[in-house]
Amino acid sequence: MLLLVLALTACESAQTTVTPARTPSSPSNLPTLPASIPPLSQPSHLPTLPPSTPPPSQTSNLPTRPSSSLPTFEPTKWPAEAKAPYGQPSPSPPPQPGGVAILGLVGQPDTLNPITTNDAALRELAPLLFDTLLHVDPATAQLQPGLAESWEYSRDGKQVTFHLPSRLKWSDGRPLTASAIAASLKATEHPALLAFSAMSAPNPETLELTFAAMDCAVVTTLAQLPLLSAAEVLEAMPTGSGPFKIAAWSENKRTLTLERNPNYRGPAPLLDGLTVRFIQGGEVTVALSEGQFDVIGPIQSKIHAQEGSLKPKIFTDLVYPTPQMTYLAINFAPKNVDPVEPQVRKALLLALDREAILAEALNGDGQLLAGPLLPGHWAANTGLDWPAYDPDAARALLTRAGLKDEDGDGWLDQDGRRLELSIRVNGENPLHQGLGWLAASYYRDLGLFARSDSIAFTGLVDDLFTHDFSLAIFSWPLLPDPDQRLFWRSNENAVGRGLNFISYDNPALDRLLDRAVAVPGCDMQGRARIYANIQKTLAAERPVDFLLAPNRHILVGNRLQGVNPGPFVPFTWNAAEWYLTK
Repeated sequence: MLLLVLALTACESAQTTVTPARTPSSPSNLPTLPASIPPLSQPSHLPTLPPSTPPPSQTSNLPTRPSSSLPTFEPTKWPAEAKAPYGQPSPSPPPQPGGVAILGLVGQPDTLNPITTNDAALRELAPLLFDTLLHVDPATAQLQPGLAESWEYSRDGKQVTFHLPSRLKWSDGRPLTASAIAASLKATEHPALLAFSAMSAPNPETLELTFAAMDCAVVTTLAQLPLLSAAEVLEAMPTGSGPFKIAAWSENKRTLTLERNPNYRGPAPLLDGLTVRFIQGGEVTVALSEGQFDVIGPIQSKIHAQEGSLKPKIFTDLVYPTPQMTYLAINFAPKNVDPVEPQVRKALLLALDREAILAEALNGDGQLLAGPLLPGHWAANTGLDWPAYDPDAARALLTRAGLKDEDGDGWLDQDGRRLELSIRVNGENPLHQGLGWLAASYYRDLGLFARSDSIAFTGLVDDLFTHDFSLAIFSWPLLPDPDQRLFWRSNENAVGRGLNFISYDNPALDRLLDRAVAVPGCDMQGRARIYANIQKTLAAERPVDFLLAPNRHILVGNRLQGVNPGPFVPFTWNAAEWYLTK
């Protein structure tokens, strides 16, 4: 549970972070939710609507749609096997080996151990130093060979076997065998290990995992864990097997020097090395003006908007969606107030002009979402669309629900009392502040007394876990595997524990969610068909109002080639293929 809470915490912050599998002090069993979570660092000065604000009358102050097309990343309907066309540099000269690239990485890790450290910058850095059993396609999230050159499932579905190349080595030259990988995985004490009853290495090139119960999602999770020497699982700079290795780390930890790993399993990296300089979000403008970097990122939508025209033309801007979903939760069973009635709930969906909201909140720098997966994901149902903006239909629904202004104060009443809607938002997240204010504005335009209530993040988490809210703006991570049982299953709504904060209850969907992770052989097409039905149901019933995913930006200088970011991997995933032009 703590792992998911930390992942949700990451979505609430300005940077998306990696979830640590183990900390030096953590026990081997699954940890519980901590009593408090450190507050985030970016306060917002966006206003909230006070209760005394008069209802909208003749003129609406709602944002209007821009004349330019939105969103900036167009959700093209690609065939299942195609890659999403995220922004990429124009065709480049043939690769030339050699040289050292300068990487400006936004963030500052305290250690270089991706197992014990929860840090956004380290997540982007990890593929440079550590390999994984399998890789994922950056745009579609399809599993691909990694350290394992192939993998297969037994006919009875009880075992998955990974086949490794011979004579693998750690970056320090020690043998990297299947037994060493098994020891590495076990040393992480990751909760995904609980899905397996046994792990064995019958020979140096074969790793076998036996399921306690078939679960395709945990295969993806375990296969994505960075592999490091088991004896160094708690070390600050453990040994890995990635394309580069550590040459030096400055005393102030602001500069990391990497050199080519001579024992790398694949083709030798084209670069001789990388110099990584850690920068803070507020330093991006200076970093751009210096002109000393070959690549800078990842830059979030808000920061990117602030840089704007300051960005030199020598950088190519590569844009891709952040792997997270921001949504408006409408609780089916709030703790201390009556739930929103079905017709009112539907009216709230029709009240929002989503394109105008995207333009206002992010200057169009994001992706509108119709369902719980990003467009381009191998399991995404591309036939979905978000609710149309139809305020007239919304008002008609409110009328049919029996709402009317009985006392002439301009606000709609229900059963003789003014219907009040409170939207809880993280007061330390500027985007969520803005979205809450905009949603409340649209609701008020219908005559509903709605307000956006900004509270501390720890208070918001407490309200969500105790179901003490009616509406709330929140985010959760979109992981490579489409499994989302923790968010939608009806048995995940336990107060104080489950992540089904809204008490969504659909037994038929529960069965689909369970079937999707137990498809024989984890057949991708078979799973995709089930997930298409899951998404269709969620889009129709809309247990939460899916809103958007902000964009990220990677700025690439004109001499560096090969950078190819996507939402489901760190942008350094293919750094072995990066090269410099003369």
